[in-house]
Amino acid sequence: MDTTDTARELLDLPFHRANDIEVVSATETTAHTRWPYDESLVGNPEVPAIHGGVISALADLTGAAPFVGSLGQYTPTIDLRVDYLSHAGVADLDAYAEVRRRGETVGVASMEVESGGDICAEAKGVYKLTR
Repeated sequence: MDTTDTARELLDLPFHRANDIEVVSATETTAHTRWPYDESLVGNPEVPAIHGGVISALADLTGAAPFVGSLGQYTPTIDLRVDYLSHAGVADLDAYAEVRRRGETVGVASMEVESGGDICAEAKGVYKLTR
């Protein structure tokens, strides 16, 4: 079931708007988000590489999107682990999530973040599904 509209509505937050972050698509089991490249995201100008906090923020949003969209409510993050595989360069970031477990109170998603089509990070998020 496509839940993109609900995810977009609930995740239309000031931080996301200020950074032009987009929920491209969301279903009950998957999500795709995009964060357009901007020079202000660079954390290491010598490489240049996008700051790791940007990567983790996008991974977290993407992992939450399938749950937010299907439940129609916010899902606080319980835990987030990010493994940085390579630097994210001068390119848009795309992130993809897949739900691994959906219980009554907790959901788990795996995420990949890509920079210019190359995977730069893998993540796992745990989300609270009830208030």
